[in-house]
Amino acid sequence: MAAAGGGNQLSDLPEPILIHILSKLWDEKQVVRTSILSTRWRFLWMSVPLSLGFTFPNSENQNDILAYLALINRELYYWKSCEKIKRLFVSSLRYDKIYAKDVDLWVHFATKVTNVEVFTLDFYSSQQNYEFPQFGYKNSSLRELVLSYCQLNPCGSVNWSNLVSLSIGNAELTDGATEKVLSGCPNLECLELRKVSGIQRLEIRSVKLRELTIEEYYDKNHDIWLEIIAPHIKHLEIIGMCSKILIEQTNVASLVYAILRLNFDFEDEESNLEKELSCLKELLHGVAHVENLELSTWCIECLS
Repeated sequence: MAAAGGGNQLSDLPEPILIHILSKLWDEKQVVRTSILSTRWRFLWMSVPLSLGFTFPNSENQNDILAYLALINRELYYWKSCEKIKRLFVSSLRYDKIYAKDVDLWVHFATKVTNVEVFTLDFYSSQQNYEFPQFGYKNSSLRELVLSYCQLNPCGSVNWSNLVSLSIGNAELTDGATEKVLSGCPNLECLELRKVSGIQRLEIRSVKLRELTIEEYYDKNHDIWLEIIAPHIKHLEIIGMCSKILIEQTNVASLVYAILRLNFDFEDEESNLEKELSCLKELLHGVAHVENLELSTWCIECLS
């Protein structure tokens, strides 16, 4: 619509409003096409926070996988000039080491080129995990990070200074690597460990980390307990099949809400029920001080 002075009412709006309008377009490439409207619009699209998502097709054919890898790489090259990619999501890749350089490219794009705030690598059913690259451990823009079938082995210090939410799934961790990661996330508020193994001592000293979720913790050595030391967390959730988990009230003194939707996994079937009851009672003793306690049907049946 033309304005009284001969201008265009839409183009005369302040830049923040125009960027907000562009952010509502459903297709990212529609946003880019607005650059042809006028000189005023030519570079506006570069300031629009965009989200890029890629889900691999459900196919075992390697040619299909390679074709989709190439598609992702082309798309990322296309978007590298954008000032703000807010979110990058890649899922459903059956990871193999032959794809390592491609995934390295995605991590570099997310952490060094566009500095995304939300980054997800959600792989699946892999016989080998992707080794998260050392350059990816230094980034001050990430706020949410989800990694599945990714191995974390930082050689030096970690600097994810603005990260508030971290989810790690299907990985074998060590106490040392976990300590490095947590010490490099001073603003972390939420930690989720899904189907991880290898940790014997999970120590969380940060006063900002208030929510901890553990889903299906498993250790090959059934004689080793996972000890949780997290004096400042408020919310604890333990879900699924787990090995032994040790919690003492003094180590979770600030805990307010505990959700226990778990059962235990022991190899010795003969004394299974006795072990399950003993471990559950120990766990309940560790959270006996909470204001809100939620138990699964299995826990209730085990105690009855």
